[in-house]
Amino acid sequence: MGESDGVAQGFGFGQGVEVLRGPAGTLPASEVLAGRHDAAFAPAGDAASLKCAAGFECWARFTLSRTVEAPGEWWLRVRAVRPGTVTLHGPDATGVHPSGHAPRQFPLSWRFVSSDLFFPVQLPPSPATYYMHLQDTLATDGFQLLQDSGFERQQRQLSTYLSVSAGATFALLVLNLVFWKWLRDPLFLHFALVMLAALLLHGWQVVPSMREPQQLAGMGLRAVLQALFQASTALFVSRLFEFRHHLPRAARTASAFVVLNLLNAALALAGHHAAIEPWMAVLELSALVGTIGVAGWLLFVKRQWQFAWPAALMLLLAVSSLLARLRWMGLMEVGPDEGLGPTWTAVRLAYMLLLAIIVADRTRRAETQLRQTRRRALDDAQRAERMLEEKVQQRTLELFRSNALLAEEIGRRRQAEASLEAALASERKALQQQRQFVSLVSHEFRTPLAVIDAAAQSIGLPKVEVQPRVAKIRRAVQRLTQLVVNCLAEDRLHGESALLKAEATDLRKLLEGLIAPFGPIEQTRIRLQLPHGDAWVHGDPALLEIALHNLLQNAIKYSAPDSDVDIRLTVQDHVACVDVVDRGGGIPVEERGRIFERFFRGAATRSASGTGLGLFLGAEIARAHNGSLVLVRSDATGSVFRFHVPVVPSPIPQR
Repeated sequence: MGESDGVAQGFGFGQGVEVLRGPAGTLPASEVLAGRHDAAFAPAGDAASLKCAAGFECWARFTLSRTVEAPGEWWLRVRAVRPGTVTLHGPDATGVHPSGHAPRQFPLSWRFVSSDLFFPVQLPPSPATYYMHLQDTLATDGFQLLQDSGFERQQRQLSTYLSVSAGATFALLVLNLVFWKWLRDPLFLHFALVMLAALLLHGWQVVPSMREPQQLAGMGLRAVLQALFQASTALFVSRLFEFRHHLPRAARTASAFVVLNLLNAALALAGHHAAIEPWMAVLELSALVGTIGVAGWLLFVKRQWQFAWPAALMLLLAVSSLLARLRWMGLMEVGPDEGLGPTWTAVRLAYMLLLAIIVADRTRRAETQLRQTRRRALDDAQRAERMLEEKVQQRTLELFRSNALLAEEIGRRRQAEASLEAALASERKALQQQRQFVSLVSHEFRTPLAVIDAAAQSIGLPKVEVQPRVAKIRRAVQRLTQLVVNCLAEDRLHGESALLKAEATDLRKLLEGLIAPFGPIEQTRIRLQLPHGDAWVHGDPALLEIALHNLLQNAIKYSAPDSDVDIRLTVQDHVACVDVVDRGGGIPVEERGRIFERFFRGAATRSASGTGLGLFLGAEIARAHNGSLVLVRSDATGSVFRFHVPVVPSPIPQR
């Protein structure tokens, strides 16, 4: 062995191994190690496996040495199928072979069929002969030598491959649980159970190596996890191929297989894994054969070609697992048992990814089939409905003459009933609005009347100033007049003969006349901004004056007593716009959508007088003149209402 051997990969020397095989008990260790049977050793040839079971024992002999530059500490690796007693006898410094030592097993080197056995050896510079004694071992091959650095490198690679595979398995587990939560398809849950069992098997290898690199996990626990993996796989396959629908017997067989595996798991957990392992192998072998048979029957007998891809993928897994089990049982000498590596990792990841795609495609096809079934059911229902309608029409035509008078009478009664119900509903609505109106207006009328009565009584008292009392009476009378005007305008707009007395009206002069009814104090607060030219509109002057007067009165009422109120008239694009700007506290956001409703009064306006008709009438009057009343802005600095109507050419020719 040279300095560079056994570093990047194991150095195989199977062709240099000589083999001695005989019945058990006929090759004592003392005689073989003393050289009495050296002449009986035969070359192993192409490193064929050594079969040392069924009443036979084997001795393997090989000679090793190293160069001066090579290290002395090495690891001898041997691959064995169902190893029994394996002992390595190396020479000491005097050339004598002392008692042999047993191999070590590492969790990361465990495989499905065989086990990697490692012996620490000390290679001398000169050739030395080593003897290996094998008993109750089904097969042995794969003789390799590794340096310490090569062994550590191999263990790191194995840990990386297992970690990558475990990570992908965990990702598929979480992904399928999410899909099961979203789509409620049990197939995703069964696939997640398979991924969970596979993840636990990964953990059986990885976790012990993290705690103790040279400590193999309990084989009983591995048997439990293997049984759970087989049970979850059986449930998944049964759901994937829809055994209950296509093969009820296969579904019952799969359920029985699950129960037997759970029983095996319980026995293995109790410490009987060595005794039940052959039976578990037979059970798995029968399940694999059954899976292959069911897949072929579904494809080639039932012609269920939608299972072609799942069947191909399951057959690949079943055949590879079948060959591996046959090799483990000693019925075949070939089978898949490659060690962990990039190829193994890539194949495993590709297989799991394809399996996840097939599961998703299976759900997609099921959803598509469900939609098609619903569509067909809907078509059938519509077809049946059309047939029923045709029959009903036919029967109706047959019974039309005999039921004509009765149908006519029923129609008249229903029409009368509908008219009566509509009239009652209209009357109830009108009564409700009337009550609401009377409740609001009665309070508004009572307040100015009380002011008039109190002022009138106090006029005749001695030493009482008359002018302030007269001013109060005038304001109360104006308030009553405005209430009456609003009520009459509302009745006029919504009466049976709601017709506008439209004529050419100068909006500029109308705005100038709005200020006159207000008192001296209010007039000083009003700032009127008018354009140079006229603004003629076609409308009812009385209604227009009512709408603008209500806007101006609201602006004065809800502004601070010492603040101004602006009225601006502008004409743009054949539209006359009147902006009324107040300096109040603004309208709450939640009330802005209802301020133009009839009788609506917000929380901030209930303390002031009013009926809730002003803005409603303004919006209705603007709409009757092909215009609108909108709230342009409202914040803490005040509100801006815009009343706009279309303008018309001046009726007086311009000079």
